[in-house]
Amino acid sequence: LNINSTHLLMLSSIKNKTKGWLAYLIVGLITIPFALFGISEYFTGASNVVVANINDDQISKEEFLAEFNPQKRRLQQKLAERYDIEFDSVLKQSIINQMVDRRLLDQLALKMSHATTTTELNGIIQANDLFAEEGRFSIDKYKQLLRLNGYTPSKYESIKAQELTQNQIKYNLLDSAFVLPSQLTRLQQLNDQQRNFSFIQLNVKDYTAKVKVDGQSVKDYYNNQKESFFVPEQVKIEFVELSLAEISKKISVSDDDLFNFYEDEQARFTTDEERQAQHILIEDEKTANEVLELLNKDGDFSKLAAQYSQDTGSKDSAGDLGFFTRGVMVDAFEDSAFSMKEGELSGLVKSEFGFHIIKLNKIKLGTVKSFDQVKSELVELYTQSQAQKDLYNLTEQMANLAYEENLEELAGQMGLKLQTTDFFNRQDTKLDAKMIKSIFSDAVFNKNENSEVLELGKNRYVVLHLKDKLPQRQKSFNEVKGEINTHLTSLLSKTFIDNIAAQIVMHAKAGETSAIKKLMDKNSLSWTKVGWVKRDSRQADTSIINKVFSMTKPNSSSVFSAQSLSNQSALVIDLSALKTSTEQVPEKELESILIGFESNEVFVNILQTLRSQADIKIYNQSL
Repeated sequence: LNINSTHLLMLSSIKNKTKGWLAYLIVGLITIPFALFGISEYFTGASNVVVANINDDQISKEEFLAEFNPQKRRLQQKLAERYDIEFDSVLKQSIINQMVDRRLLDQLALKMSHATTTTELNGIIQANDLFAEEGRFSIDKYKQLLRLNGYTPSKYESIKAQELTQNQIKYNLLDSAFVLPSQLTRLQQLNDQQRNFSFIQLNVKDYTAKVKVDGQSVKDYYNNQKESFFVPEQVKIEFVELSLAEISKKISVSDDDLFNFYEDEQARFTTDEERQAQHILIEDEKTANEVLELLNKDGDFSKLAAQYSQDTGSKDSAGDLGFFTRGVMVDAFEDSAFSMKEGELSGLVKSEFGFHIIKLNKIKLGTVKSFDQVKSELVELYTQSQAQKDLYNLTEQMANLAYEENLEELAGQMGLKLQTTDFFNRQDTKLDAKMIKSIFSDAVFNKNENSEVLELGKNRYVVLHLKDKLPQRQKSFNEVKGEINTHLTSLLSKTFIDNIAAQIVMHAKAGETSAIKKLMDKNSLSWTKVGWVKRDSRQADTSIINKVFSMTKPNSSSVFSAQSLSNQSALVIDLSALKTSTEQVPEKELESILIGFESNEVFVNILQTLRSQADIKIYNQSL
């Protein structure tokens, strides 16, 4: 098999030499697509801890963690500061249940003699777009992606075969499920049905002036619902804040400091030396020596690269690797390329990928920007660097003082402003969630201690203390009577418009058109003509369309209905007619959807039956 060694050279170097956030970014971008495979990471090392037994089939903690840890990391990355320890228990239960289900399916597949053939497995893998280049399956890309994610082809294929075997149970259900033509036609007609309607909408806000709540009703409501009217427990806090932005304002910079910083950070302003080379990669040494001999006899490098090189990524471009710096290629290749002169041809260079013949074409020497060229950038970098050092030291000081002193003393010693909030409760959204959580902790709220140093976002730190607290209290009648009056007025208005809607429908059913007109004129109402609509129509609000399609079909005359649309409005609907599609052939898509629903339901029932019949023990304390 051919190996795309150019890519492997660079990716191998990335894996071995790139450090810090850039490495995580690169590896993250490469590994994200593997979430689509439905496969798990595997840890090394032995584990004798059992977390579940399924009919004497054990799941080890090692296997469980191999699935739990990657999903936890992804969830933490997605939720960031919103991630809470409570998510762990929910995630653990979800994953162990999934693993138990898969073991039950494995056992059922074995009993039913299900298996996945090599041909089936190869077909699935080769159809995966992740392994495609220019629309076709690439064995090189397949191996690269597996290697970068810690899999050998045999390990990945074993996992994938197991997954496919489990899925056969569901696919067999799908293949055997069916819907009768008469059922499908009926469902198709219902789906395509159209209805013709008009409606009147009445809104509470338009009728509040027409109703009046008496004072005794307001008092009675208060007395009956006192537990609903209270002021929650409130607190007022004082706090000090330490931030990188404020520290940076106090940093002074001299030219001597800048020049020394420039000397220390010169690599930051240096362009690395680059070299441009061609290479021919050959796996066996004998052929490589034969090609080298041809080159030494003035053979054409480009033609020989196209003919012999097994690097599929560069052979068609004369073996050209472009410009590269140190740290990109594997060690043996790099050592040779950076020891050569322009135009020089190497001997055989052995690496883990085979034997390379290198031709060095051009050298770009590294350059260093002068102090004056980068002075403004130096000021910013130096200030940030010094402020970061000061922040680290001051954070340590803040933590020590917070443990030993009160906040007023801490603020005085560190030159920080002591800030005080207004009263707030646990549901307040103006303060940072970490501050809310900390102030209501046992140490701060009950023991009157300073909080720990809390990190708020990037480079902001606070320590807080409880200054005052107000217990939960019952609101007085005078405090809430306006609120109650508004609420009861809304309820009365809703009753009022529901009654109007009901009267219109009553008169409509009796054929009393003059009574309807009088009632509508009195309340400034009018019909909204919508016309013919389907279930997915946007000619009226979806909630109105849904109510129209829930009504009894009209026969010779209209069907009228009074509906409560929400606690703020009411409807009168005039459904005058309906018609069905004349299409005799149901849509294939509808048939697929219905069969999918049926097979999924059966599949869920099978899992439930397997669970009920199996001896399952989950050791939650070991998760």
